[in-house]
Parts: sequence; C-alpha cells; structure tokens
Amino acid sequence: MPNTKLEINHISDDIQQIIFPDKKKLYLIGTAHVSGESVKIVEETITEIKPDTIAVELDEQRLEVLQNRKKYQETDIIQIIKKKKVLFFIAQLMMTAYQKKIAKKLGVKPGAEFKKAVDLAAATNTKLILADRSLGLTLKRLMGKISFWSKLKLLGSLFLLKDEDSDLTEDKIKELKNKDNLSALIGELGTQMPVIKTILLDERNIYLATKIRENLGQKTVAVVGAAHVPGIIECLQQEISLPSLVDLETIPPKSKVSKILPWVFPIIILGLFIYGFFSGHGAQVGQAAIYWILINGILTAVGCMLAFGHPLTIPVGFIAAPITSLNPMIGAGMVVGLLQIFLVRPKVIDFEQVTDDILSIKGFWQNKLTRALLVSTFASLGSGIGTFVALPFVLQIVS
Repeated sequence: MPNTKLEINHISDDIQQIIFPDKKKLYLIGTAHVSGESVKIVEETITEIKPDTIAVELDEQRLEVLQNRKKYQETDIIQIIKKKKVLFFIAQLMMTAYQKKIAKKLGVKPGAEFKKAVDLAAATNTKLILADRSLGLTLKRLMGKISFWSKLKLLGSLFLLKDEDSDLTEDKIKELKNKDNLSALIGELGTQMPVIKTILLDERNIYLATKIRENLGQKTVAVVGAAHVPGIIECLQQEISLPSLVDLETIPPKSKVSKILPWVFPIIILGLFIYGFFSGHGAQVGQAAIYWILINGILTAVGCMLAFGHPLTIPVGFIAAPITSLNPMIGAGMVVGLLQIFLVRPKVIDFEQVTDDILSIKGFWQNKLTRALLVSTFASLGSGIGTFVALPFVLQIVS
C-alpha cells in the first residue's frame, strides 16, 4: 500500500524530486555509471540544490577503490584459492573490468559521477551516505544461492559482455540508461535465473531505499544507477515493513543437507570399494580403482594443460585428483592453484593490469594472477567431471 502520500515530481529524465510528509526533499539522480553527461548532471544538481546530505550507490570498499586507496596488490590470492572463492573473485573482477572498458572508450573514469558527488560532499562539508550494500556481500549471497554450473554460466555471460561495446557511443549509453530498457534487460536475465534479479536488483533497491530514508536530511541528493530509480521510489512508497538491513546483509547459513551432501558421494565410493574388497570381488575392485585413478587424474591434468598451468601442475593434478575427489575439504583445484601461485608468482604489474587483461582471452591466460585462478578452476572442473565419468566403473563392483 502507498505511504502517507509522497509528492513525486519529474524534474528531468535523470532527476526525480520526492517530497516527504515532513517536507524533507530527496533529489534522486539516475545515472549510466560511465557517462560523461552523468558527471555534469551530478555536479550541476548538487551545486544548484546545495543539499545537507549526499547519498551515493557505493560501499566502503568501492569508495576505497574509486579513491585509489585500495588496490588489487592487496588481494590475498592464496586465501581466495584456499577458501574456494575463485569464481566469486573472477565475477567481481569481470564486473569491474567491463565498466572500466566502457568508461575508457567514452573518455571518463568508471564511477566518475559517484566520485564527483563524494568530492563535492568533502569540499562543501556535506554529510555523505554510502547507501549501497557491499559488492562482496552481494556476490556472496548470489554465489551461495546458485549451483556451480549456474556460476559458470554467469561468468560466461559476463565474459561475453566484452564483445558488446564495439560501437558504443554517448547516444547508445543514453539509450541503455533508460530505466525501462535496463529493467527489461535485467528482467530478461531474471527469467533464466530469477535469483540473479532478486539479489542484484530487487534486494539492493530495498537496501538503497532504506539507507537513504534512514539518513534523509532536509535536502538530500542521491546518486544511483538508473535501473534502481523505479525500485527505490516503489520501496519509499511502501507502507508495509521491508526487510531490515541486517536481513539483507546476512549470508544465509548452509542447510544441514548442503553440509552433509558433499560427504555422501565420497562415503558411497569408499563404501563400494570396501564392500567389494571384503566380499571377494578383489579383481573388480582393482579394475575400478584403476579406472577411478586414470579418469580423475587424466581429466584434471587436461584441465591444468588447458589453463596453461606450470608443467608441474599436470602430474600433481593427476596424482591429487583421485584422492581429493574423496575429500570435500581439499579439492584438486586448491592443490594445483596454490602450486601454480608458488611456481609462477604474480608480479605487481599482473595485479595492476588485471582488470584490463581479463577483457581478452589472451590477456586472461597471460596474466599470472588470472592464470592461477584458471588453473584452479579448470582442475576443479576436470576433477568434477572425472568423478561422475568414473562412477559407472565403480558401480560395477556390485553389479
């Protein structure tokens, strides 16, 4: 139901004025994130309105990156591999890199309109609100709710974006920025994987609206992506209670089933080997063990080769895969990924250029940082496929 009425005035295609019952005013600016015109609109609006509060679609981490206070050199790649966050980290890199590439093509810096708002807030001693949920937290919630194959599909979609900006102009950016077009685009993606739209758009609309509403000044300017504007306005109009910020910042704990499931398969495999051995099927057990070792090892080794891993990762992957496939705590990808890092250490330049390199297949493989991630991912994929391919041969023990 609508709230005690909000007065909403359409100032321009980019700016909506919202007047609350207590006469507080919110100027909501929808931007294209990488458009030079957006920077100008933000500067002109803040200069003219002279707000006492400025809110931006940023979190602390993205603000640090925007102000060059946080660099990828600080990334602990070893912990990323150990904690099995490789796909999460690659997704984060690719989202950043794509915006950076478009922005470079248009001659602006990614997030320049946000930086302009932040700089103006500092220059005028205006209260600054970082209104968005942490990007890392958003991606963790997303990755925690989709399957491994859906993660790969999502990464593939992000990678294909690099081919969609060949003829990009300011006019096309303006067309893309149109909230209806963006909403339709995200809605189309949501029909394939609804959870993506829920977490990347709907939840953040609620988060942004709540953070802005809780920190309203007498005159507030909020700078957000154009796709969020309709959702934020809708949330501000809601009379019913929305999920709290705490709820939206929580990573749902794994269910008991999801905790137990990774152990079920190894227990079944080991159980079959033990059963076969003690029931007098020694020959079948030996043959199944050979198939298990060869299939797991070969496919993992192939994964290391496809990722152009260090030559030592190939035999190590072959040896490790049949063992790690029976231990959910340690994966073949973790073993060879850490070995790759140890043998081919990324240099400072690899960290500095990572968001440029990953926008081409050649760069993805040449950069020592992303190559280590690829070695880990491909080895994990090979080991996973090998496990299922080898399963029928193990089942022959009881046939």
